[in-house]
Amino acid sequence: MKKTIFIIPGYGGRANDKYQGWMKPFFKKKGFIVKEVPVHWKYRTMSDYVEEFELFYEKNKSEKNYVLGFSFGAVIALISAEVLSPDKLFLCSLSPYFKEDFHAFAPRTKRFLGVKKYKDFKKYSAKTLTKNLSIPTVIFYGETEGKKFPQLKVRAEETVKTISKGRLIVVKDAPHQIDFPAYVEAIKREFD
Repeated sequence: MKKTIFIIPGYGGRANDKYQGWMKPFFKKKGFIVKEVPVHWKYRTMSDYVEEFELFYEKNKSEKNYVLGFSFGAVIALISAEVLSPDKLFLCSLSPYFKEDFHAFAPRTKRFLGVKKYKDFKKYSAKTLTKNLSIPTVIFYGETEGKKFPQLKVRAEETVKTISKGRLIVVKDAPHQIDFPAYVEAIKREFD
């Protein structure tokens, strides 16, 4: 049976960036077809990213499909999950940019994102997206990043509670860095 893993990078990144470079050889050794998801970040909204990923997924899916997203990539993976129905989700450092999260941000966040992106993000409710989600889902966040970005920790912990087959992994000492050694090992353990 063919199995594919889709890797969605964090904001501004590409799936083949050096910080995710360990993934392709690792997943190939595990027997996966690896699809590094291209995301065109500039001047676009989360809805655009999701639409782009859904098209890419439909063109490249196989019999068994996993999706791994990091940061904004994890948001894309979560938003598209109900429509695409992959076999498993891996949400790494799920960014807290959902309707429920904006109360925790300073006004400068709106200026940083821009009005168009800000309004688009507010369309997505993590609770609504996950209330009927029955896809096995592993959510990771780093212990250090959870201290630095408390709303990211809140988003991960609240989200895992609303997914019927959700599991949370807190990576000891890890910052917001998917190539941090403990983060790499935590992800690899999920594929042993």
